[in-house]
Amino acid sequence: MLLYLFLIFAGYLFVVQADNQVTWNRTKLEANTDSYHLGIEPSWSQSNLTLGSEVCPGGYSLVGSKCLMFVTFIAQPYGEARQFCHAAKGELAAITTATDFKTLVDYIHANDFTNGEFWLDGTDEAAEGVWVTSSGEAVPLGTPFWAAFGASQQPDNVNGKEHCLYLPPAWFFYMGDNPCSAVKNFICEATIQTQKKAASAALAPFGPSAVGGRVTCPMLFVEVGGLCILFITWEEETWEDARQACAGASSDLLAITNVEVFRALYLYIHLDNLSGHGFWLGGSDIESEGIWVYTTGELVPMGTPFWGLYEMNAPVQEPNGGTSQNCLAITGDGFYNLRDYSCTSKFNPLCCPLMKMSMSKLVELKLNVRNIDVFLLAPRRNLWENDFHTLPHISNVIS
Repeated sequence: MLLYLFLIFAGYLFVVQADNQVTWNRTKLEANTDSYHLGIEPSWSQSNLTLGSEVCPGGYSLVGSKCLMFVTFIAQPYGEARQFCHAAKGELAAITTATDFKTLVDYIHANDFTNGEFWLDGTDEAAEGVWVTSSGEAVPLGTPFWAAFGASQQPDNVNGKEHCLYLPPAWFFYMGDNPCSAVKNFICEATIQTQKKAASAALAPFGPSAVGGRVTCPMLFVEVGGLCILFITWEEETWEDARQACAGASSDLLAITNVEVFRALYLYIHLDNLSGHGFWLGGSDIESEGIWVYTTGELVPMGTPFWGLYEMNAPVQEPNGGTSQNCLAITGDGFYNLRDYSCTSKFNPLCCPLMKMSMSKLVELKLNVRNIDVFLLAPRRNLWENDFHTLPHISNVIS
């Protein structure tokens, strides 16, 4: 069967090498392949056709830090999909970091792969609930990876038969579990030739602090993902009153724009036994319905992997509350995805210190400092004026 698939693959495509690009082109093969028998229309986008990077093998595209092949012209059960990837000198794509997950979902949307359900590398066949890749690496569970609805989160192992990992478009490309015998498209991953594989965020530190030095936080603030955060768990407030509570600690409600910080916050809440609390963030669309903005002026990131879902059988993605729900919070009931709530609801404030440097100064700093990614510090990091001695390489450019 695998040989037959590759005869189809070879007949359907041929490779043209030009200007260091690999381009896949259609032949005149008649539409009587297995993919049509399975009801799957072969579909190609420009990004599926062209590879402009020398670090990936032929047929693969560089997506973030991974070489990926989106196999959309055939659909196979999980095991046969793995065999196909092996024959293509790869393996099913393994997603173990929040950054890689966001990059993949963004790529799917940007390149018109939104009609396909895709197998990924992950299964709990060996031990129920213990999700691992084919290499034995842990598949991260929870937010922001797996689909979360109002009352449940994947994986749910319906009827005890769902043991393989996939991305369903109906769930806005959050992860889900499905029977391994189901027939789906799939994504293969090949090794990047010129780079070492990055450590998995399922096992490694998260956020900016994993890159450089640690953050020194004020009293009562704790470092989470490179940010200093105050969890006011002793009082619940409306959104406006929560802002006032943060102001009393020279801070404002937290703004989250980085998916690794989002993941780190989720883990911290669970590891520190705070999962019974709901927390206000600094986002709202009070000024303009549907335009979500943080109090810092930064736009709230939309879609997957930030905002949660509801109604599992007919999924809709938050925000969905219209003019009656204009403020942003994360709650245990919502599996700590972003969700919109009435601003008069009462949750705990989640605070981050106010910046001591204006945005114009950050832009100036970005323009004048070379060989350092200043934005690893992030616009929400607490750049206290008396802490710049910890940044000797950039303090001299701040007037």
